[in-house]
Amino acid sequence: MRPDKRGTHSFKADMHHGEGPRRNILPNSGLKADLHTHTTASDGSMSPSKVVEWGAKAKLDVLAITDHDTVSGLSEGVKRANELGVKFVPGIELSTFAICEIHILGYNVPYEDKDFLAALEDVQGMRIERNIHIGEKLKQNGINLDIDFSARGLGRMNMARAMVSAHYARDVQEAFDKWLGTSGKAYCEAKRLSPIEAVKLIKQYGGFASIAHPKKYLLDGRLDMLVEGLKRFGLDGLEVNYPSHSDKDRAELVSLARKYRLLETGGSDFHGDEDKDFIFTLSESTRRALHI
Repeated sequence: MRPDKRGTHSFKADMHHGEGPRRNILPNSGLKADLHTHTTASDGSMSPSKVVEWGAKAKLDVLAITDHDTVSGLSEGVKRANELGVKFVPGIELSTFAICEIHILGYNVPYEDKDFLAALEDVQGMRIERNIHIGEKLKQNGINLDIDFSARGLGRMNMARAMVSAHYARDVQEAFDKWLGTSGKAYCEAKRLSPIEAVKLIKQYGGFASIAHPKKYLLDGRLDMLVEGLKRFGLDGLEVNYPSHSDKDRAELVSLARKYRLLETGGSDFHGDEDKDFIFTLSESTRRALHI
């Protein structure tokens, strides 16, 4: 793979000879944003076009689609965003593992670049292998779902919805608690990228890397160590703004972001079938770094 490739989209990460985005503290941009959403390209229930329409209806100025380990929904998303006048950030959420599962958000990724797409093929192969093992475990426990477990983009959320539809679980939460979550009977560890590998991949292709939903790492005391380690490889941001973050959580995350000179990102983690009433105001620093 060739280093430091730039995306074909106009929103490119603001890199300064490997130093990452400029860290000047600037006021809010006034732009309402959601930088964390999912579509049917991974485990969301709405098409990329419908997610963009949802964002426009919510009066978002800026929207990112960040499907798990895939960029296959971005071309459709950017087309609809241009039609509706929504500023669009092409993104991805990479699943990684180091002691526990850690998700890394990538923004301004070159979703039409053949080398970047080839790198993602390996990542998707790991996901498919894991899904097949989960399907085998479910079947061994008498749960037969009408799902192709080798399908691209399939995630545990898709499985959970199918379990609810087939009356194997009362709701998605029960499906995860009993079967698909880390303590569930069908849970399978998967070979994953490490967080360092994910950040390096995003940065190699000119993107902006941010740690997704960091509260759980904050609670178990690992976040400072994680951020310190990833910062050396080009980590740009921290998802400070997230629906489950309390004011106390947010204050701690803001403090950590400032300590390591990271930019604040945020998003609802919208999957299409939940009531996500969450919008945050994009800081001017983050807006500039994303070239919005």
